[in-house]
Amino acid sequence: MEAEDAFSMDLMGPSAEDKANGAALLSAALVREAGALAQAAAGLRATLDLADGDTPRDEARRASAMAAALLLIARALRSHSQDAALAAQASLAGLAPMAIALPEISAALRAAALMPISDDGAARIAAGVVAETFWNALRAAWPAAPGA
Repeated sequence: MEAEDAFSMDLMGPSAEDKANGAALLSAALVREAGALAQAAAGLRATLDLADGDTPRDEARRASAMAAALLLIARALRSHSQDAALAAQASLAGLAPMAIALPEISAALRAAALMPISDDGAARIAAGVVAETFWNALRAAWPAAPGA
């Protein structure tokens, strides 16, 4: 009977440690994604003298705002590594005034969930579970966010 209980526990999904490792991997990937966006924003700002119009300036602002949003999400995931839904709730107050669209957050979250570099397969799988849980909670609560 003990072997059956151990086997059934394995089918329950990632363990608490796997979720913590997954949240850490996802958080690190979000920080890398934010860094790439910050570099893109800096590059766009550097081209402002070369182009007419405000398109590069607008894109630089958007990239900077998205980088800030990803860093905010990464911090929330690190603070609430055992509860991605709580991390989403903690992120709402900071994300609401940023004027970032949910599809932009979704795309960045998916990219970050796919990019963790680790040889810990369970943590990589858990990163996807954490990202999905975070996204579902964020999407469900978004209309109730202040300023939304």
